[in-house]
Amino acid sequence: MIIIYIKHKDSKPSIPNGTIAKSTFPFVTIQLPFYNEKQVAKRLIETVCRFEWNLHTLEIQILDDSTDETSDIIQECISDLKRRYDKLPELKYIHRTHRIGYKAGALAEGLKVAKGEFIAVFDADNLPNNDFLTCNMRYFNDKKIGMVQTRWGFLNANESFLCRAQTLFLNAHFIVEQQARYFGNLLFNFNGTAGIWRKEAIMDSGGWQFDTLTEDLDLSMRAQLRGWKFVYDNNYIVPTELPNRISAFKSQQYRWAKGAVETGIKILPSIFKSSIPLKVKIAAFFHLTSKSISPALLMLGVLLVPALYIRLESGLLKLFLIDFPIFIAGTGSMSLFYSYAYKHGNKNKGWKDIFTLPMLTSLGIALAVNNSKAFFSALLKRKSAFIRTPKSGSTDALPQEVPHSYFAAIDNTIFIESLLACYSFSALLIAYNMHLYFTLPFLATFFIGYLYFSYKGVSEIYVQ
Repeated sequence: MIIIYIKHKDSKPSIPNGTIAKSTFPFVTIQLPFYNEKQVAKRLIETVCRFEWNLHTLEIQILDDSTDETSDIIQECISDLKRRYDKLPELKYIHRTHRIGYKAGALAEGLKVAKGEFIAVFDADNLPNNDFLTCNMRYFNDKKIGMVQTRWGFLNANESFLCRAQTLFLNAHFIVEQQARYFGNLLFNFNGTAGIWRKEAIMDSGGWQFDTLTEDLDLSMRAQLRGWKFVYDNNYIVPTELPNRISAFKSQQYRWAKGAVETGIKILPSIFKSSIPLKVKIAAFFHLTSKSISPALLMLGVLLVPALYIRLESGLLKLFLIDFPIFIAGTGSMSLFYSYAYKHGNKNKGWKDIFTLPMLTSLGIALAVNNSKAFFSALLKRKSAFIRTPKSGSTDALPQEVPHSYFAAIDNTIFIESLLACYSFSALLIAYNMHLYFTLPFLATFFIGYLYFSYKGVSEIYVQ
């Protein structure tokens, strides 16, 4: 992935001949799915109403599944916009009294009555620029293009250490991974928001389905297997909000991890049977099974102390000849992966960012408990509710606290993380007493990660 990225880091998607964005103005439906998003709903609706497009060929669907005052805020916002402006896109408010299918169900419900030939989707915390359609509809001059995905930016990237770490983590996905998959002609996915679909591609691929927690990944794979081409524009950025609480972050990661495994179980047989090139099948296999790293990391953490005694018996020479090279090989590519994301994703690097890169390893290790739970839940085919990530409307300039009623639930993984923090600390003490000083930095990554998750999780319980 890194090699492909290096070759294409400055490449841009080619724009097919034609001027679809400025002459024909095909009908576009913008879908805005909401569920209890009172902090950000009004901001998004007002933003998309200012899009540069022919108002006669633009429809905004407000797909509201809310059970709180968000519904009242949305309807008041619509009324206020109609009073203030003579010319507006068509605003269609669709309120469901149930959450069947969650976000995918809401999108499918709206699709039934959507007038648009193209469907743009934005999550509640997005803040797209006014030229989103004029810049990205150009790619659809190619009739084979089924979806265009833009890159995420982050409104509150510097709000806290957790947000800085997530920025680096997600930049690695968007800047390196998505860019490499697109220019490497591999399968890649719609990220659930900040993208545009050709309606025909959705319908031809079986529509939105809600038998996985990652309906975006599921539809993406089905569409590409049907022959639809995707475009990824790494240069167009849509700002979005990062979770600013550890419970919300873990809830989001749980959904993404479990949904990826569910999608892999569902889609991989079709991928293996398809006629796509072997290298694409191999890349798709690693893409859809990447979450299996979490149980391995968790097991590694459990085996820290036994490994110390076993390796001591083996002698220091074997430790240097076997363990050290394997450690470098195993961590080198990951370090390079995130280093490129840091280099090309952070324009204004500060002293605080110096600590983010090494700390990201610790957070990835600690996240293994949460994601292992998701992994085995998916393997056992246990159904889970779609837990939306709480939004506060935070930006770097204006940090906001999530309302208490919006807190993500604290689950039992916090107790396991606390136990592993104590266990990994004991591993540090044992290694020190054995004079295995060169293992201390490695062992410290486990202790720091589990300690951080434990501390933040307990503090959020106390606040609640």
